[in-house]
Amino acid sequence: MTTDHIAGHLRPGGHPPGGVRDSADVKVEQHRLPQTYAAFAALRDATGEQTAAVVQVLALYGHAVDNGDTELLAQVFVDPPAPDGATSPSHHTVNTEVKQVPGGLAAWSRLVTIAGDGSVASADAVDVLTETPAGWRVTSRTVHPRHGGPAVVADGQAPWA
Repeated sequence: MTTDHIAGHLRPGGHPPGGVRDSADVKVEQHRLPQTYAAFAALRDATGEQTAAVVQVLALYGHAVDNGDTELLAQVFVDPPAPDGATSPSHHTVNTEVKQVPGGLAAWSRLVTIAGDGSVASADAVDVLTETPAGWRVTSRTVHPRHGGPAVVADGQAPWA
C-alpha cells in the first residue's frame, strides 16, 4: 500500500471503508468479521490482572518471531513453533482485548507486519490461552488476514470455542 492509498481513506470523499479497493491496478479484498467480533465482545471481560499478563505475553510474540528466539517463543506458546530462518517482516501485536472463555482466556488482537520495503499488512489474531505454572501461554492461534489472501474465518464463526 502506498501513502497515497492510505491518505485516500482519510480525506473527505476518499475511498469508502470496506469492500474491494483498487490501488495501482491491484484489488485488495477486506475480510471483516462483524458478527464474530460481536460474539467475542459479548464474552465476559478478563480481570485487569489477566489482561495485563496476556498483553505482556502477546507483546513478546513480535520480539520472538522477528529475532528467531526459541526461548521467547516458549514464553508465548504452550507448543512453540520452530523459528522460520527466512527474513521476516517486523511483527506488531496491538489493540488486544481479553475475554474469559471456558478453560482459560481468549484474546483478539490486530497483528500488523511491516516488511523491509515498507509494505504493511494486517490481520485479526484470535488467541486462546491457558494458565500454566510458568504463566499464561497461547494454546491456539487463528490469524485472519484483513487485506488480501483467503479468508480464514467465516463471519459468525467463533475460533475461541
